[in-house]
Amino acid sequence: MLLQFQKKLHKLTTPSQKLLVALSGGVDSVVLLDLLCKTHCKTKLRAIYIHHGLSKNADDWADFCQQFCEQRHIECIIKRVIFDPTKNIENSARKARYQAFRETILSDEMLVTAHHLDDQAETFFLALKRGNGLKGLSAMQDISHSHGFTLLRPLLAFSKHDLTAYAKQNQLNWVEDESNFNTNYDRNFLRQEVLPLLNQRWKQFPKMVSRSAKHCENQQLLLEELLNDELYKIANFAKKSLNVTAFPQFSILKQQQLLRLWLEKCNVTMPSVVQLEQLMNFIDIPADKNPQLKLGKHIVRRYQSQLFVTDEVIAISPFSVNLSLNQNIILPHSSAEVTHLGDHLFCKFSQQSNRFKLPIELINQTLEIRLGCVGKVKLHNKSQREEMKKIWQQNQIPTWLRSQTPVVFFEDQYVMVLKQD
Repeated sequence: MLLQFQKKLHKLTTPSQKLLVALSGGVDSVVLLDLLCKTHCKTKLRAIYIHHGLSKNADDWADFCQQFCEQRHIECIIKRVIFDPTKNIENSARKARYQAFRETILSDEMLVTAHHLDDQAETFFLALKRGNGLKGLSAMQDISHSHGFTLLRPLLAFSKHDLTAYAKQNQLNWVEDESNFNTNYDRNFLRQEVLPLLNQRWKQFPKMVSRSAKHCENQQLLLEELLNDELYKIANFAKKSLNVTAFPQFSILKQQQLLRLWLEKCNVTMPSVVQLEQLMNFIDIPADKNPQLKLGKHIVRRYQSQLFVTDEVIAISPFSVNLSLNQNIILPHSSAEVTHLGDHLFCKFSQQSNRFKLPIELINQTLEIRLGCVGKVKLHNKSQREEMKKIWQQNQIPTWLRSQTPVVFFEDQYVMVLKQD
């Protein structure tokens, strides 16, 4: 097994790569760290134990992991996490665990976990239970980047039996988590009740499930490859926008897949079937409507012919401040920072900065910066008045950004909108 593991690891990474090993103290992660110590440079290894605080034995497990690492001269980090146990414990604990990984992992490290062949079968069945498509049924990959860091799973080709046999052969000690036998948890129900029956009937069943997951992964990759050219023609990932003007020309299936790919690349929680139908309805409504749909921590909105992924927008109350020559102001909620440089204004937004040239007659003049402009306003050097709604539309400012977009006035006359590109 050691030789097979070494070959696998060398395919996944380089000898100089720094690795953070997820260590629970169970047989799987103990075997993983032992194999890494025999394969990888120890100075490139760190281990992390996530203390969930759910078991009375958690402190003992933390001590075990600390000692296991000390015997091998490897740094071990004990990270305590807090989450709401009244909600779905499996999901809440997993979210807290990966948040802890994100907080701990260094920029030049990769996380390594001990997921194995039997875990892969469980993950496939859980995806099947949720009604997932190709993406979900692809289960776990050897390398993934979906959590904000690179994650390696070098044990996916090895079964639980392989790992236990290796641990006994090498006289390794490990801890047993009593919660693994609680079949109220979906994964444990599959592990304890369902998969043993299937494995008894079909000896190679986990390998066949893994093969099916690989087929799903390949089909998903092919689908993405075929749609990528189309997607990049209509998507702007810097602005997290998608132009849906051409969507009526596409089949419903193509529209749905383009939406899913766009959302995935924008790191948005995948929509349910019902939510996807709601998004599809966004495409057919009149362009002057501004629907929105919350997906996880993001909101998908439509403005004119485009969909946008946005964060929650803080409503800013109407605000006004004078801006003199060489003066710098920071607007409420840090929506923008504006500096008066005589012949132009320098405006710094959260992700970019722009310069706005002033009319000659306003050079060095004291100006007024407003937020939350509505109603009719008098235009600078013109006799007529204009609705702010029309000005917003002319400047292509989406409805949800209008309350926090700075507007320049001089002596109560509208001059310009300070907009981001």
